Amino acid sequence: MAQAHKPILLDGSMGQEIVNRGGKSGYGEWSLAALHETPQMVKDIHIDYINAGADVITTNTYSTTRTRMRYAGIEDRFEELVQLAGQLAQSACDELDADHVKIAASFGPLEASYIKDFRLSFDEMVEQFGELMTLLDPYVEIYLGETFSTIQESRAFLTAAQGRGKTTWVSWTIHDHGETNLRSDETLIDAIQSLEAFSPDAVLINCCTPDSIDSALLTLKNTGLPFGGYANGFTEIPQTWISDAGVDQIISRTDLTPEIYANHALNWVNVGANIVGGCCNVGPEHISQLRKTLDTL
Repeated sequence: MAQAHKPILLDGSMGQEIVNRGGKSGYGEWSLAALHETPQMVKDIHIDYINAGADVITTNTYSTTRTRMRYAGIEDRFEELVQLAGQLAQSACDELDADHVKIAASFGPLEASYIKDFRLSFDEMVEQFGELMTLLDPYVEIYLGETFSTIQESRAFLTAAQGRGKTTWVSWTIHDHGETNLRSDETLIDAIQSLEAFSPDAVLINCCTPDSIDSALLTLKNTGLPFGGYANGFTEIPQTWISDAGVDQIISRTDLTPEIYANHALNWVNVGANIVGGCCNVGPEHISQLRKTLDTL
């Protein structure tokens, strides 16, 4: 018997999908370069996810931060490229008459992924998240703060989101191989307790191995909020991660087929997950298979 309310299906990878289609992979270039060099590629990826059955597509703004643009020498194009990312997502929906598809703005770590020591202060983080939100507001229905390794990042994101009237989801990245601590080694329980001053609309885990999401779901479920996860297709994030070395230092899995990934996500749904999708190296083929799987529920 079909469920009354099927889980929301997110799209999959943007940055790694760009790399897989010939885009750049270095820090300051990964996903960002495609906005000003090959914007049609970004739009095509959005279209592929819509055609695969995603309920939500995510703007290519994970890397459109002032820190990354400064590193790439294009900070003067900050506003232009952030808005272009929103326009490309909206244009993809318009081209396919996909009024049913929601657009989420991706807000990733402001300096680099998987780090716990920041040059930015908390107040500076709030200011920069707020600046991004203002630029993306005309194009999106959802704020998705994702791949946060620390409580400080998620608190700054949620502080900036307050009072803006957008659906707000917060997602942390945790250690791989079935662990449940954030990559900062803060506990997931402490991260959840830090939400007491805020009212997020959902809590998620992303950009880790599927078995780590398995381990974290009951903790998320106990919040009473909508919850879910979207894993990556990497073997692991190395302990020797160098923040400005780019994604070439990560090894991609060869065994995570669309069918295997869909089985992982189905397990999350069976626990009660309301939102599922894919992160790095989970592409349109995976989302298409996951759509077929969810439609059997």
